[in-house]
Amino acid sequence: MAYVFIAIFAALMCLGIPIAIALGGSALAYLLLKGDLSFTILVQTTYGGLASFPLVAIPLFMLAGVLMNESGITRDLVRFARTLLGHVSGGLGMATVLAAAIFSAISGAAVATAVAIGSIMIPAMKEAGYDEEVSASLTATASCMGPIIPPSIPFIVYGVIANVSISALFLGGAVPGVLLGLGLMIYISFLARHRKYPREERPTAIQIVKAIWKALPALLMPGIVLGGILGGVFTPTEAAGIAVVYAVVIDLLFYRRISFRRLPHLLLIAGVEAAGVMLLLGLSEPFAWVIAVEQIPQKIVEAMAQVTSSPLLTLVLVNIALLLIGIPLETAPALTIVTPVLAPLASQLGIDPVHLGVVVVFNLVLGLITPPVGAVLFSVCTISGLSLEKLTREIWIPFLIGITVLFLITFIPSLTTTLPSLFVHY
Repeated sequence: MAYVFIAIFAALMCLGIPIAIALGGSALAYLLLKGDLSFTILVQTTYGGLASFPLVAIPLFMLAGVLMNESGITRDLVRFARTLLGHVSGGLGMATVLAAAIFSAISGAAVATAVAIGSIMIPAMKEAGYDEEVSASLTATASCMGPIIPPSIPFIVYGVIANVSISALFLGGAVPGVLLGLGLMIYISFLARHRKYPREERPTAIQIVKAIWKALPALLMPGIVLGGILGGVFTPTEAAGIAVVYAVVIDLLFYRRISFRRLPHLLLIAGVEAAGVMLLLGLSEPFAWVIAVEQIPQKIVEAMAQVTSSPLLTLVLVNIALLLIGIPLETAPALTIVTPVLAPLASQLGIDPVHLGVVVVFNLVLGLITPPVGAVLFSVCTISGLSLEKLTREIWIPFLIGITVLFLITFIPSLTTTLPSLFVHY
C-alpha cells in the first residue's frame, strides 16, 4: 500500500492539484483503498494538526510584519543601512543586504522581504549605476535570509511537524543567516571594485545619529522578541503576540502612519497569507499519519543503509534530494511533505534534530531563487521589470554562495547547534 499511496500523491501533484488538496486527497484515497479504517481518522488528524498552540505564532508574526511594513519602517531601515555602508565600495549593495537582514528579523518571510526592500533598493542601485541584473539578483538572494534569521515562519512549521523546539530552531538559524549575508557582502564588494560602481558620500556624525534614531524602533523589535524567548519571559507563540502589540504601540507613539480605515485590509492580508499555511499544515497531518502507519521512514533507512550508514553522507544525499524538490515546490508545502519522512530518519541515524531542521529549511529556501519557478524570482522580476531569463543568468553566483553556506552548515554541525545548546534545553 505504501507504493500505491506514494503513486496517488505523485499523480495528484502531476495533475497540478494544489499541494494541500494533494496531501489530504492521497490520505483519503488510502483510507478508501484500505476499507477497514474509519474516515474519522482524516478529520481527527486534520484537526489535531491545527489544534496546536505554537501554530498561533504564524498568523501573529505575519500580522506583525504587515503592520510594521505599513508603518513605513522599510524606508527608515534602508536609510539606516545606506548611512552606515553607502560610502564603502559596493556599499549600496551591502546596504541592501543589511536592510534585508533587519527586515527579515521582523517579517520572517522571503517574499515579503523581497518586495519591501526590493521596491526601494533596486531602483536606488540602478540610479546609482549598478547593473540591473546585479541589483535584482542580490536583492533576491538577500531576501532568503527572511526564513532563516529568527523569527522564521518555516522554522515554526518544521518545529510543529517534527516536534522540535522552535526556540532552538530560531537560534540555530542565526549563524547560517549571518553567513549568507556576509557572503553576499563580500561578493558585491568584489564586484563593485571590478566594475567600478560608485560610492555615496561619507555621512556626518549627525546624519548617522538621525538614521539610527529613525530606525531604532524597528531595530529593537528583534531584540525584544529573541530576548524575551531566551530569557524565559515568554514562549515563541507569546512572542508573536508581543510583536503585534509592539508594532501597534510603536506606530501610535512613533510613526503614526497606520489609519483605522486600513486595519481591516491589513488584517485580511495577514489572514489570507496565514490561512494558506494553516491549510497546508492541517492536511499534512493525515498524510504524515499514513507515512507513519506504512513505516515509510524505516523503509527509507533500510534502503539507505545499503548505500551508507554515515549520518554525514546521509545529509549530503538529503541535500541533493531537497535541492531538486525545492525547484518546483515552495518552502512551506515542501516542508509539510518531507518533514514527516526526514524527522524519524534523523532520529534513527543519530542526527541532531535542530541541525537537520536548519539544513532542511535553508536548503528549501534556496528553492525560492532557483529557476524556473522560484517565488522570490518572480517577485523581484515584477519589481525590477527584468525578464526571468535575464535575472536567471545573473542569479547563479549569489545562488552558489547560498550553496556554499548550505554545505558549511551540513559539514560543521556546530554552526547550527552551538547557540541552541547554550540557551535552550532541547
